[in-house]
Amino acid sequence: MDISQTIRLLGDLLGKVISEQESPEIFDIEERIRLQAKARRAGEAGTGAKLEQEVAALDADKGRAVATAFTTYFDLVNLAEELHRVDLLRQQKVNVYPEPLKGSIAEAVATLKAQKLTSAQMQALLDKLSIELVLTAHPTETRRRTILSKIQRIHTFVQTLNYSDLTPQRRDAIQVNLYAEIANLWLTSRKRAVKPTVTDEVRTGLYFVDAVFWNTFPELYNDLCHALEEHYPDLKINRRWLGLASWIGGDRDGNPGVTSDVTAETLRLHRGLAVEKHREMLQELARHMSISAERIWPSEDLLAWVEGRRPFRDHVAYVAERYASEPYRLVLTLLREDLAEASREDMKSRLLEAGQHSAFISLDDLLIPHEMIERMLPDSILQGDFNVAGNKLRTFGLHSARLDIRENSERLNSALAELLRALEIAPAYEQMPVTEQVTLLNHLLQQPAPKLAHNA
Repeated sequence: MDISQTIRLLGDLLGKVISEQESPEIFDIEERIRLQAKARRAGEAGTGAKLEQEVAALDADKGRAVATAFTTYFDLVNLAEELHRVDLLRQQKVNVYPEPLKGSIAEAVATLKAQKLTSAQMQALLDKLSIELVLTAHPTETRRRTILSKIQRIHTFVQTLNYSDLTPQRRDAIQVNLYAEIANLWLTSRKRAVKPTVTDEVRTGLYFVDAVFWNTFPELYNDLCHALEEHYPDLKINRRWLGLASWIGGDRDGNPGVTSDVTAETLRLHRGLAVEKHREMLQELARHMSISAERIWPSEDLLAWVEGRRPFRDHVAYVAERYASEPYRLVLTLLREDLAEASREDMKSRLLEAGQHSAFISLDDLLIPHEMIERMLPDSILQGDFNVAGNKLRTFGLHSARLDIRENSERLNSALAELLRALEIAPAYEQMPVTEQVTLLNHLLQQPAPKLAHNA
C-alpha cells in the first residue's frame, strides 16, 4: 500500500470505530470539521466562518469526542507517514545496491577510503569514535506507555499488510486485529489517573530504549563492521562506540521531584531492563548454541571457567547432564541463570545504603566468558546472533543508559567551598571574586588530587 491507501484504510477503520463506539452523528461532525479545515487551508471563501460556527456549536461531550477523534486520527496519519519514510529508504537501498545508501555509515567509510585515508589514520579515528544519544523528557510531553504500545501494535499490523505473500484468510485476520486495536485505542483514556511523576518519565524513556534502540543499535554496529571489512579488512572495532545516556531521574537542577530515592529507583529500572533483556537474549542464544565439543573443543580457559562454577544450580545441572557434549550451551545457560539471580537483587535498597555494595553480577562477568567463546567459533557463526549479543552487551551494559546526575550550581559551589575550607586551601572560597575562583580551580585541577580523610 502507498501512503494514501494506508491513510484511507486507517481513516475508514477509525470512522467505523467512532460511529459504533460514539455515534454516527459524532463521525459526521468530525468529517464536516475536517473537510472545512481542509477547504480553509486551500483558501476557499467563507469556510473559515463555517468552521468557527461548527466548532462553537459543540457542547462539552461532543467537543471531547471530536477532539479525541482528531487526536487519534493524527496519531494514525503520523504512523502512516513513518511507514512511508521507511518504505522510501528501503526502496532507495534497493535502487543503489551494491553502492552504499547516501548518508549511511557505509558511504562514510567508502568516502574516507576514496580520499586515500590510510589504515593507520582510520584506526586513529576508530580509537576516538564515541557517539552518545541523550534522552530527555518533560512531564507535559509524556504520553502514556499504554498509548505508545497500542500505536506500535497498529504499526506492526499495517506493516504486515504490506507483505505480498499473505493469503486472503491471513489478510482478513490481520485487518480484524487492526480494527480491534484501533477500537481499543479509542476506548483507552489518554490522561493519567494521577499527575505524571519523574519515575513515569523514566519508564517512558525506557520504553523507547526497549522498543527502538535495543535492536537498532546493534544494526549500526554491524554496518560499521561490514564497511570496515570491505574497505579496511585489517581493522576491527570491538568496543563500545555508540551508546545512550539520559538525565531523566538524575536532573536535580531545578526539579524538586528528583530526590535520592527517585534517582535510586531510576538506576534500578535501568538495570532491571538491561538484566531482563540480556537474560532473554542469552536464553534464546543458549537454545541455538548446540555446537558439539567433538567438533570444536573448548579452550582451557573456558573449561576452567566452567569448572570454577561448580556445583551447578538445579537447572544448570540438568542442562549439563542432558547436553553433556555441548559446552557452549552450558556457558550461556550459566550466564542466563546469573542474570535471573541478579534480577532478584533489591538494588534500590542497596543503592540507598550508606555502605559500599558490590552487585551480584558485573558486565565483565558476562563479557569475559562471551569473549572466550568468541575466540573459539568460526566467522560464519560469529556473524549471526552471537555477534549481535556481544554488541548489545557492550552497548547497553547492565545499566541500559548512562545516567547524568545534574545538580544545582549553588549546591555544587557550597560543597566545593566546604572541601576547600576543610583542606585549608581557601577558607573563604565563596566570598572570592569569580575570576579568582576560576584561577584557583584551574590551578588545582592541574595538581594531584588531595588526600581526604576517611572515617573508620
